[in-house]
Amino acid sequence: MFVFALASSAFAQITPKFKEIHHQFYGQWPKTITFNQKTGFYRADTLSRSQIWYEAGIFPNLFRIDLGDPKDGNAIIYRGDTTYNFRQSKKLKPAVNPNILVYLLGGMYFETVDQVNQKLAKDGFDLSKGFKSKWKGKEVDIIGVASADTTKSQLWYDAKNHYLVRMIQQNEKSRLECQFEDHQKIGKIWHEGNVKIFVNGKLVQKEEYHDFKINVALKPEFFDPEKFGSWHWLNAK
Repeated sequence: MFVFALASSAFAQITPKFKEIHHQFYGQWPKTITFNQKTGFYRADTLSRSQIWYEAGIFPNLFRIDLGDPKDGNAIIYRGDTTYNFRQSKKLKPAVNPNILVYLLGGMYFETVDQVNQKLAKDGFDLSKGFKSKWKGKEVDIIGVASADTTKSQLWYDAKNHYLVRMIQQNEKSRLECQFEDHQKIGKIWHEGNVKIFVNGKLVQKEEYHDFKINVALKPEFFDPEKFGSWHWLNAK
């Protein structure tokens, strides 16, 4: 899971298509998820190193990533808009740095569509605009622009199953793009099998997800930065 903060846009109305997408999963999303992630880091389109991450979330707004072996004490905890980083079990200074993907890939289905509209407008997405197109041979619904224009923030959804396949978040200085592939159905939702992440047009990270589980019993202490070290994903049940 990757995080990148960008600018906001004005509050807007909502397209019927986005309402349809939100309605499909509203109240249906699992409360918790866990998965392992093989993370590859890229420079100049070349793999520089890789690492296994262990990830867990309690929706709508708690998420934790253990970077490498959890025993090493390197982790990130997201609690709403606040991010807590740990290096060798030492807590660094908290930062206001929300993870937009936690919201788009689950959190927003715990809020009403009007609440989602307000939140995403602040994050730069105009839900009043949309059109249909094709992406890698499949029909997609693109929300955020009225016609092809990848210089603006937008969300691309599979037209049939309504899972997110592409996100672009743009401001004056930075551009984040995430491409979501190899979706599999689990319960009533779909989850991506791998993600490619581009910053300012350059590939920086690839993620491959494994052992994806839903409705796992997770203790809130696992996401409490004041109790870091006492809980990790292996004994979170």
